[in-house]
Amino acid sequence: MSSAKLLTGEAQNDEDARAYIAQLAASAQRSEINTSFGSMVWHGWGQGRPLVLLHGGSGSWTHWIRTIPYFMHSRHVLAADLPGLGDSPDPPQPHSADGLAQIVASALEQLVPAQTEIDVVGFSFGGIIAGHFAAMNDSPVRKVVIVGSPPFGLGSTGPSSEVRAVDPALDFEQAKELHRFNLELFMLADARGVDALSMRVHHDNLCRSRLRSRKIARAGTLQQALPRIRGQLYGIWGDADVTAYPDLQSIRDLFSACKGQFDVLAGVGHWAAYEAAGEFNELLEQRLREDRPEVSTKG
Repeated sequence: MSSAKLLTGEAQNDEDARAYIAQLAASAQRSEINTSFGSMVWHGWGQGRPLVLLHGGSGSWTHWIRTIPYFMHSRHVLAADLPGLGDSPDPPQPHSADGLAQIVASALEQLVPAQTEIDVVGFSFGGIIAGHFAAMNDSPVRKVVIVGSPPFGLGSTGPSSEVRAVDPALDFEQAKELHRFNLELFMLADARGVDALSMRVHHDNLCRSRLRSRKIARAGTLQQALPRIRGQLYGIWGDADVTAYPDLQSIRDLFSACKGQFDVLAGVGHWAAYEAAGEFNELLEQRLREDRPEVSTKG
C-alpha cells in the first residue's frame, strides 16, 4: 500500500484496509488506564492541546480512521475505546451515560496533566458520553463537539429495526454483504462511500462489541446534559443522517437554546467523519480554532 493511500485512508481491497488500520494503530501510544470506576484502552498520537475522540455505538477508535491523520501532527489526539467496546474491558453494572462518562473523566485525569484544558469530540453514542462528561462539575472541557448523536429524547432513532443481524461466527468474506447493506442503510448517505475500509472497520468493531449502547442512547439524557455543559458547545450533523429524528431543526433549536453553534453538512449521512472526511476535518479544525466568548450554560 502506497504512502499516499495510507495518508488518505484509501483502500482498494481488504488487504489494503487491514494494512492501513494496522499501520495507524502501530503509530499510536496504546494505554490501558485503570480507575476505581472502570478501565479503558486509549490510543494517542502527537503533541499539543489534547483532542479527545469518542466513537459511536458498537464501534472503537477506528470510527475516527479519517480524522486522526488530519490532527495527529498538530494536536495530542486521544482516541478512546469506550468501555465494553473495542479493546476496553466491560464496565461495571448498571450501565449509564453518567457512569461511562465518569470512567472517561477518571482515565483522562491520568492521561492529561492537571489543569489542562481539552477539546472533546463525540460521534453518535460517543457524543452522548461527551456531553455528560462536559457537564460534570470541574470538567476540563474547553470545547465539546457533538456529531450526529441520536435521538435527544425527541423521537425515533430511524431505521434501526431494518438493520440486518450479523452472526458473530461469520468471517469477513461471509459477512461483508450484510455490512454493505447496513452501512448503506444506517451510516452513509451515498452508497458509493461503502468501501473496503468502511466494511473492515465495521466488521472488526462488531466482532468486539459487547456493551449494548442503544438503550442508553434512547434514554434521551443528552438533552438534559446540554444545558449543564461548561465551555463552548458545537454540533455537526449530516443533513441526510437517518438518525436525526424528528428533524434537524428540532436538534438545532436545542443547541441554540444552549448557546451552541450548529453546522450541517449537505448530502452527508450519519458517519460524517468518514463519508465527508475532508469537509468534516476542515470544519472541525475551524470550530476548534475559532474564538467565541467564554460561555457557561450551567445554571
